[in-house]
Amino acid sequence: MHNLFRQYFNYTPDVTKVLCLVLISLFSLRLVSLGMYPLFDTTEARYGEIARLMLETQNWVTPQFDYGVPFWGKPPFHTWLSAASFATFGVSEFFARLPHLLIGLLTTFVIYRFVSKVAEVGQAIVSVFVLASTLGFILAIGMVMTDSSLLLAYTLAMVSFWLNYNDETSSLYGYYFFAALALGMLVKGPVAVVLVVIALFIWSLWKKQFVKALFSLPWKSGFPLFWLLAAPWYVLAEMRTPGFLEYFIIGEHIQRFLVSGWEGDLYGSAHDRARGMIWVYWIVCAFPWSFFIIKALFSNLKQPYTTTKADVKIQPYLLAWMFAPLVLFTFAGNILPIYVMPGFGAMAVYVAIAFSLSKRLVLAGTLTLCVLSVLIGLLTLGKVTLPTAQTLLETKKIDTKKTQLYYWHKRPFSAQFYSQGDAKLLKSKVLLKSLLDERVTFYLVMNVAQLRYVGDTMKSHCEVINVVDENSLYQCN
Repeated sequence: MHNLFRQYFNYTPDVTKVLCLVLISLFSLRLVSLGMYPLFDTTEARYGEIARLMLETQNWVTPQFDYGVPFWGKPPFHTWLSAASFATFGVSEFFARLPHLLIGLLTTFVIYRFVSKVAEVGQAIVSVFVLASTLGFILAIGMVMTDSSLLLAYTLAMVSFWLNYNDETSSLYGYYFFAALALGMLVKGPVAVVLVVIALFIWSLWKKQFVKALFSLPWKSGFPLFWLLAAPWYVLAEMRTPGFLEYFIIGEHIQRFLVSGWEGDLYGSAHDRARGMIWVYWIVCAFPWSFFIIKALFSNLKQPYTTTKADVKIQPYLLAWMFAPLVLFTFAGNILPIYVMPGFGAMAVYVAIAFSLSKRLVLAGTLTLCVLSVLIGLLTLGKVTLPTAQTLLETKKIDTKKTQLYYWHKRPFSAQFYSQGDAKLLKSKVLLKSLLDERVTFYLVMNVAQLRYVGDTMKSHCEVINVVDENSLYQCN
């Protein structure tokens, strides 16, 4: 890698060596950190438990929220990844997260190959460095979420479209484009296709290339390929659990984003955010490169870059690709910060093209490495308190296979994951009294604030054996 820089750039060896070192350190640190802290509620623990349930029940069609309860919130691709990892290596935090890190690495490879074709190899390596040192990217690829896979699908679609559009001799990249759309449907659903459509629509109108762009794709064979890859799972899912399509298409893809505080969510509460908040999220999650992009855009308004003809041609495409997710979610109230992630690939390419490799560029990436190191250190040492049942349950090494574990009124997903599905939900004071009267030994987890409602019932039967934050673990008999 170092020799490649020497070949394509006239930079000092120190800069290139530091860039390579930072890049390797970022991925190495993220890999090592995957098993250093537990799955946290709600997102990671939920998806980790859904994957564990998929493996245990061998139901690879319908993700499950609980035993026998279908999870209609997302398609199964990211669950397949973690479940397959569990099946191969065993159930743990490390192997829940590992496939998502590998998906992130695959995305950097796609970006590298793309920039190598449209620019220079040196710029391709810089684009990989920029993507890897984007704070939101390096954090997200080590988490059990859908977003790493969505980034791959969106990136592959946009890369394939551009290469197909500029290659009139072959339709191969056109087929890659439709395959990427199908992947997006299995990762996130129709919103993945909508993102691509918005990006291409903005760019084609901007450059007055709408008709040419539309007819550049191999629709006759590519569109059937899309349905062949994406439709079977949707048909099977509706057959297995009728009502899925209505909830997923209408609820998750229309009401979720247009109805602030949407109450139809079957699996949690909607996030009510101010309209336009997605742009603030982008500045933070795209750190430090969001500031480079802002500077580049303002500078470009004053004086166009002195770049190659190919660079000038692709810049509008990169901007449409980068900002399409932000445009989509600008007027949405139910959003999360990570929704900005799909555009990170375009941002990496734009920075690599717009800025020359310099010590300042490497320093910016090094800053992300420092932030990542601090965050992982704080998580590992327990200095950052995030909700998880792992500490409460595993400190005392309780055997939930021999002795039943109950959670009073609310059972977090991490409790299900770390008890291998043995944690049961207990909501009735009558049932609690019945268990105590039977004189059988069981464990009960209860929040301190809830104790006043059942304290008298438990007083002579239960003793506290562990306390973490506001939750107490009782042994009752």
